[in-house]
Amino acid sequence: MRRFLIASHGHLASGLKSSIKILTRDDSMVKAVDCYIDESDFTPKIQDFIDSVQPDDEAIIFTDLMGGSVCNKVMTLKPELKGIMHVTGVNLITILGCILADEKLTPDSVDQIVLDGSSMIKRIEPSLDEAGLEETSSDDFFA
Repeated sequence: MRRFLIASHGHLASGLKSSIKILTRDDSMVKAVDCYIDESDFTPKIQDFIDSVQPDDEAIIFTDLMGGSVCNKVMTLKPELKGIMHVTGVNLITILGCILADEKLTPDSVDQIVLDGSSMIKRIEPSLDEAGLEETSSDDFFA
């Protein structure tokens, strides 16, 4: 079974989970942990996810910011000892790539998904047609 945890500062994790539900119609394999939204300790929620992963599961923990406190906390919990991969600096396209991947999620396949996802981060300038209106093409969406 594929299992994913998204942990972030603030409500980014639950926002990404919401977007996943909209785009895939199924977020049942995703757990979100919004950290620092109150005084409670988020560590037990992450540890519960780690403890629940079974040997046959393909599992990834996504965190928002390399070197941030959420990422660092996950690293101290050593999810890799249970075969759980950790991806930080996450974006929606990377999470979707892992969820929708046809092949088994291995370190190599996840590295490729991360590379593909990071290549989607760009500054863009809109194209203008002759009337000065932005041109849009459905062919460019997720290209």
